[in-house]
Amino acid sequence: MTADEAVVAVLAALDAAAIPYMIVGSLASNFHGVPRSTRDADFVVKLTPGSLQRLGSHLASGLILERQGAFEGVTGTIRHVVTLVRSPFVCELFELSDDPHDRARFARRVSARVLTHDSFVASAEDMIITKLRWATSANRPKDREDIRNILAVQGPQLDWAYVDRWTAAHGTTQLFAEIRASVPLA
Repeated sequence: MTADEAVVAVLAALDAAAIPYMIVGSLASNFHGVPRSTRDADFVVKLTPGSLQRLGSHLASGLILERQGAFEGVTGTIRHVVTLVRSPFVCELFELSDDPHDRARFARRVSARVLTHDSFVASAEDMIITKLRWATSANRPKDREDIRNILAVQGPQLDWAYVDRWTAAHGTTQLFAEIRASVPLA
């Protein structure tokens, strides 16, 4: 199974297990911006009792849901990992948190065709807002580059008032202005 096939299989299992989700991270950045390689696929999931058991029963052969969740420092949530056997590729499932922006972006997720599957993806605006938070908390240069790429591709269609509201709330207005100034918008 390839990494793309693993992503599609996890999407199918999430649907079969009736687990609401959205694609985030580099896969969502690739969808909204300029594709880059990645060694994982990230999802935000809304879990209820028994969700993980249902998910595990719907996973394709070659995918293993690790039994133990772990606290994840960058997102401040619980993370569950689906491993692709004999591969470094993983799918990371981050539990939906009570953070106001986490809730807002989940409510604003967009329906989209990703690879060969109809799925849900974080909006371009919410990817920018989230990556700004990660760029400041974890000092990850790839987040700044993803923001530039999303701006270059999606700039004219973005809901700028929404982005401005959340960057003000998160204290990332200055960083966003610096990155935005470095991207020629069509």
